[in-house]
Amino acid sequence: MKTVRIALALAAALFAAPAMAEVQGPVLVVTHVDFIPTNLAVGLPALQLFAQQSRSDPGVRSFTLITWAPTTNHFQLIEVFDSIAAFNSHVQAPHTIAFRAAIQPAIGALYDERLYSLAGAPGQP
Repeated sequence: MKTVRIALALAAALFAAPAMAEVQGPVLVVTHVDFIPTNLAVGLPALQLFAQQSRSDPGVRSFTLITWAPTTNHFQLIEVFDSIAAFNSHVQAPHTIAFRAAIQPAIGALYDERLYSLAGAPGQP
């Protein structure tokens, strides 16, 4: 079952169509990563390295790793990209694909990545 879940997650990450293709302007992303507590020693360094590598991706305005204070295994990535094209490029970058594959066995919940745009921006409500 675990192998099937990993395979499905990888397929979705690799073959999904670009998200929010018609968004104009900056894209804000909030990603929740929940590690199984016993996998924190593997997961956290991978998450820290991913954030460090991602900060130098083209079109990245900021890429911040925070934690939910009451826990030791729940983290959020707060990411701001110049555009949807910059976000899509980041998602397809080798370090992003490698990171997502590497953490699959260590996470305790599905990888929760949510994209936002500025309300009232051109093309947005």
